Amino acid sequence: MISGEGQRILLLHGVAFALEFSQRVYGLNPPSSVRCILGVNETNATFRFHQIRPGESWNVPDLDNYRLEMLVVIDIEPANGR
Repeated sequence: MISGEGQRILLLHGVAFALEFSQRVYGLNPPSSVRCILGVNETNATFRFHQIRPGESWNVPDLDNYRLEMLVVIDIEPANGR
């Protein structure tokens, strides 16, 4: 079992990884937007990422709907907006 404090620590590690990962995304040629989804609950943590495409969503936009896990969604977009 992962305590509430442990879950917050895992999320912080996930955010740190997403920031590092963003440097790789900014280097893509051609530029692409990427969404990172970090989820933590009492038993595990997940880090998912995918290319952002119009009309696709890999999570429920209202993050308050996630009752059994803590969730952070980070969009990484190149400076040119693509």
